[in-house]
Amino acid sequence: MSPLFLLQFVHTIVFVVCLASLLPMGWYAASGQGAIWALWALLPPLGVFVGLVLNRGRCILQTLARRMRGVAKTDPRWVRDILILPESWALKVVPVMLPVFVLVIVAAAIRTMASL
Repeated sequence: MSPLFLLQFVHTIVFVVCLASLLPMGWYAASGQGAIWALWALLPPLGVFVGLVLNRGRCILQTLARRMRGVAKTDPRWVRDILILPESWALKVVPVMLPVFVLVIVAAAIRTMASL
């Protein structure tokens, strides 16, 4: 098993876990049930957010994949690092999903404030 494949596998798992975390957060925002699960579900997207902030807006795993492939920092090419997404979709994940996560988190926060 190559190190690049292992990185791709890990990034795929991170991607799936982050998408799955929308369910408990959205359920809590919509119904008010499952507050503890919603709090735990915040951890994966927060981890990704911290990674993006620390790496100046770029995915840490994408940076590692580019380094493994020998792509220069200034080269705009993307290196495939999520196994289940076509490349054209993978490039749009952060710009599309960030507003979705913010909306769900804000809705959950509003639900929490309303119940206090």
